[in-house]
Amino acid sequence: MFKRLINRQNAVVLSRHIPAGLRYGKFNPSATRHFSLFQGVADVFLTLHETSQIPWIVLVPLSTITLRTLVTLPLSIWQRKRILKQQDLRKLVRPITPIAKLRLAAKSNKESKSTAEIDAKGSAIPLSLRNPGVLTPEQITFLAVKETRKRQKKLFKKYNVPLWKNALLPMVQIPLWVTISMGIRTLTEAQLIESFYPSWISTLEFGSFDLSSPLTAIPLLAPILVGTLAVLNVEYNGRLISSSSMSLQGIETVSSNSTRVQEAMASILNVSRLGCVVMLAMASQAPFLLSLYWISSQLYSLAQNIILNWIHPYQR
Repeated sequence: MFKRLINRQNAVVLSRHIPAGLRYGKFNPSATRHFSLFQGVADVFLTLHETSQIPWIVLVPLSTITLRTLVTLPLSIWQRKRILKQQDLRKLVRPITPIAKLRLAAKSNKESKSTAEIDAKGSAIPLSLRNPGVLTPEQITFLAVKETRKRQKKLFKKYNVPLWKNALLPMVQIPLWVTISMGIRTLTEAQLIESFYPSWISTLEFGSFDLSSPLTAIPLLAPILVGTLAVLNVEYNGRLISSSSMSLQGIETVSSNSTRVQEAMASILNVSRLGCVVMLAMASQAPFLLSLYWISSQLYSLAQNIILNWIHPYQR
């Protein structure tokens, strides 16, 4: 299906011993500095290709779909259901904040009913200094929110949906994406050329696909696809977050339109958009086989988010 081109000037033919740098038919002096994990991923892809005789342009997307379905999809479903449960539990603790404010305000008002005190200079002593039990409105809001969060934490723990579990999916998905990307990058250090492909591709005058370098026939195809799918993922997830009621997503700390939660979400979205630009630039210089993995992964993520939001939509 594919044929590796061997650099005759660097090729070394030994009957008994093969140098450590001779990998995949091409001598690479820097191969001894590879991480064993990334080299192992490359070896797995090479074994699958030689065993199944599946073309690389089919094997990489198929492997991506299989890996995402077996590893990240169950975690995504689990996280989606956990977030929905957290939203239901937040409805129970949400009334605690105004009730706690009323109680603290009543107690503070009771403590403030005292006669004015004058210091030696003849000026009135501030109420907060005369009676530490008197609270300012800011202190009342802070203590009420603190009490609500405390009860929310206990409720989440009781129903086994603590907030720290929301970090499990990115803790698995990000290292997995980096590992596969670096493994494919290690694989493409040797020149990979597709010499056999369907006849209809010949009409496009691509010639032979060099999977170890960017697509020269249409150099902007892979970057545009990677960038477009990445932006669609970011904007779709951002729309879901912004359309959901913020009172269900977290505890409101201030009454202004620009809350801390909204500012944090906006910052995350801006960083994600910047990451899309970085990925577009990387795809313009990355091997086509690596760009193909990024395209298939982004496409899978977009389809997964749309389907999960249809089956288990966030509450609005």
